[in-house]
Amino acid sequence: MKVLLASSSPVGRRILRGLLERGGISRRDIVETGDRNGTLAAFKDPSGIPDFAVVDWDMPELDAPTFARNLRASFPARVGLLFCVKSADRAAVSEISGSCRFDWIERPFADDALLQKVEVLRKAAENARAEDGAKQLRSIATGNDQEPTLPFLLQLPSNLIDDLLKKAVRSRHAPGTVLLRPDDVPEALHLVIRGEVEILEGTAGIRSRVSGEGDPYGEFAFMTCRPAGETVRARSQVEVAAVSKAELSEVLRLRPHMADYLSSLLSRHSKAMTARATTLSQADFKGTLDTTPFADLIQLLGSTRKTGVLGFRKDSRSGAIYLEDGEAVHAWTEALQGEDAFFELATWNLARFAFRSIRRQEPRTLKRAIMILLVEAMRRQEEMPDRNATPEGGRVAPF
Repeated sequence: MKVLLASSSPVGRRILRGLLERGGISRRDIVETGDRNGTLAAFKDPSGIPDFAVVDWDMPELDAPTFARNLRASFPARVGLLFCVKSADRAAVSEISGSCRFDWIERPFADDALLQKVEVLRKAAENARAEDGAKQLRSIATGNDQEPTLPFLLQLPSNLIDDLLKKAVRSRHAPGTVLLRPDDVPEALHLVIRGEVEILEGTAGIRSRVSGEGDPYGEFAFMTCRPAGETVRARSQVEVAAVSKAELSEVLRLRPHMADYLSSLLSRHSKAMTARATTLSQADFKGTLDTTPFADLIQLLGSTRKTGVLGFRKDSRSGAIYLEDGEAVHAWTEALQGEDAFFELATWNLARFAFRSIRRQEPRTLKRAIMILLVEAMRRQEEMPDRNATPEGGRVAPF
């Protein structure tokens, strides 16, 4: 049993801790925090999340309604939540009463009243643990052991969440609104802040999954610059935050480790990546960027950890990108090297390409992570769609 006690008042925490211990909770099972960051971090703890939490509704900087909804989206039957509220907050609390295993108590409260609510949460937590254990045994027996995935936003550190949402454009949509169509190429990373959307596949509109609060939709199409291939529709009243390529590029510039979270996000689409990577089963392959877009191609090579040279030819122009274990390490065109060459090659929409598994012989000119380079390339294309380079002769790409 693990219990989170979150209150900005040290005296309040001491009193609540004593009551929890009276209710049969061991002191070593109680985790205390006095601020918003500590509260959010408790639910990302790799050693285990709390079974239930006692939280001040009015904790500074904590958006209590959003916090409760995110818990519901992440752990719908796993985490209990007891808010300590003032009388003025009762109406707001009642609006989210369906979020997770939820209860509240108004201050000031009698000790016995709190202990009764804690006992209900404790028993519910024990039942949830027992059910989790049963599910694990069933999954082991059937060979279907799957690791649950946290919503994307909850995987991020608090400062990254703040940076993304500050740069996002928010919009609200009624139930049934179509947010993305199969032929749309998303121009922003869309994150569900409130409510749920359903993802429909094929012309029959068969629902394949639901994305809730904290999760994106259309992210694979956004990162690979391809049509979505699916319909996204508001399942309830939803609020969506859209982060443009330019703004995402700025976040990556300021916080490069954001690239790791974006790569992890794309790994959720392992089936799609594996299907598209079938052409990479051999060491050498070739194609054209009109059928395999640049971003898609680079990410496929990255996901399969290829080492070699990816050569490009468009009309009389040539260029190449060298990769080592899936990371871009060098790029050139006749006139450019390094990142400038990488960004130039990203604009060659109709170029032919060929990949050969050979080791790099030239100095390394690319230092930044491949995901950062791709997002920056997309941003530049958005700002300079008609940019063309003038060839100056020189090396020939390896076809």
